[in-house]
Amino acid sequence: MAKPIIIEKTSLMEQYEEETGRVSIWKGEISTHFKKWRKKKQKDDIKKQKLEMLSQSRKERKEIKSEIKQDKEAEKDYDHLIVVENLHKTYLLGTTAVAALRGVDLTIDKGDFVDIMGPSGSGKTTLLNLIGGLDTPTRGKIFLEGRNISMLSDNDLADMRREKIGFVFQFYNLLPQMTGLENVMVPLHFSGNLSRRGKRKKAMDLLRTVGLEERGHHTPSELSGGEQQRVAIARAFANDPAICVLDEPTGDLDSKTGIMILNLIRDLNRKGATFIAVSHDAAVSEFASKVFHMRDGKLTHEGKISGLKETEIMELKRKQESELNKEKCKSKIFNYLFANQGKTEIKVNDIKNSVPKGIITNLPEHFNDILKELIEENNLNGKIEGDKLFFK
Repeated sequence: MAKPIIIEKTSLMEQYEEETGRVSIWKGEISTHFKKWRKKKQKDDIKKQKLEMLSQSRKERKEIKSEIKQDKEAEKDYDHLIVVENLHKTYLLGTTAVAALRGVDLTIDKGDFVDIMGPSGSGKTTLLNLIGGLDTPTRGKIFLEGRNISMLSDNDLADMRREKIGFVFQFYNLLPQMTGLENVMVPLHFSGNLSRRGKRKKAMDLLRTVGLEERGHHTPSELSGGEQQRVAIARAFANDPAICVLDEPTGDLDSKTGIMILNLIRDLNRKGATFIAVSHDAAVSEFASKVFHMRDGKLTHEGKISGLKETEIMELKRKQESELNKEKCKSKIFNYLFANQGKTEIKVNDIKNSVPKGIITNLPEHFNDILKELIEENNLNGKIEGDKLFFK
C-alpha cells in the first residue's frame, strides 16, 4: 500500500490563509484557489520589482545630473592645477574586492614637482593612473584645471590625455624600430597645428632641451638607459602638456644615471614644468618641491616609511657624494670667474658650461641656487638678474 503524500505548509501558504481566510491545502492536495493566488502574486511581485528598478534608475540619473551641475558650478572656484577629493579605487579579483585607494585628498599647483613615495602595493601607481586619466575611480573626484575628469566619457578622456598630460613610464615605452627623433614626433602626428617640417623642428628642439640632439638619429637599442629616459621625457613634452606624470623615473636606472635624470627634471621644473612622480626611491624626494608618503592606499603624515629602494647607508653615501660635487662646483666657478676678472657681467650659462658635466649632473641643488648661496655668504660680490651675474 502506497504511503500518503504529506504536503508541508510554507510561509507563502500561511500568508494566503491570513489574507483570504481560506485553507491552502484541501483533502491532502494544494488548493486550486491558492495556486491561482500564488500565480497572481508572482506577477505582481515582478511588476513591483520593475517599478522599483525604474524608480531607482530615475533617481540615479537625477543624482548624476545634479552632481554634474554642481561640478560645473565648482569649476569656477578651483585655483589649483589638480584637486583630488576623497578618491577611492577598488579592483575585483575573482570574487574578492581589493581596495587600492581608500579616500585620498590632494592638491597640486602649477610649477610643482610632486613626489608620491611608498613601497610596492601602497597604491601610488593607482593614484598616478587615475590622475593621468588612464583609469577611472570607483568613487571620488579629480579636477584638472577645474574640470572633473572622473566624469568624462572614454573619448573625452582620450582627448584630455593627448592635450593635457605627458607620460614617462618606468621602462621608457619607446618604439624600437624608430629613432629617438621619430619617437618624440609620435605625439605630434595627432596634432594638426604643425607641418611635418615644423614637427621635426619641435622634436629636435625638445631633444636639444634634454641634451640629446646629437643622438636623435639612433634607435632605442643604440641608446643607454639614461638616454632612453631622456627621449621619453622629451616625448612627454611634445604637445605642451599641463602636467607630466612619471612612473618610477629612476626605477630602471643605476644610481648615478638616476641622479642625472633627476637633475634634468629639476631643471625643467625650474623653467615652469609641472611634474607628478611616484617612486620608492628616496633620492627622488631630494629633488621634489612637495613630498607625500603612501601606505595601504592612503596618504600618511607619519614621516618616512619602510620599503623604499634606498637604505640609510645608501642615502648617506649619496649625500656625501653630492656635497663633494657641490664643493667641486664652487671651485670650478671661482676658477672661471678668476680667469674672467675685470668683466662687469657674465652669463650664468657661461659659468655653468665651465663646470664639467659630470659635476653638474650630480649636484644636490640647482646650479643657480649654488651661485646665490655664494653671493649670500659674501664669497661673491655680485647679484643675479635674469640669466646674468652682475658684479658690484
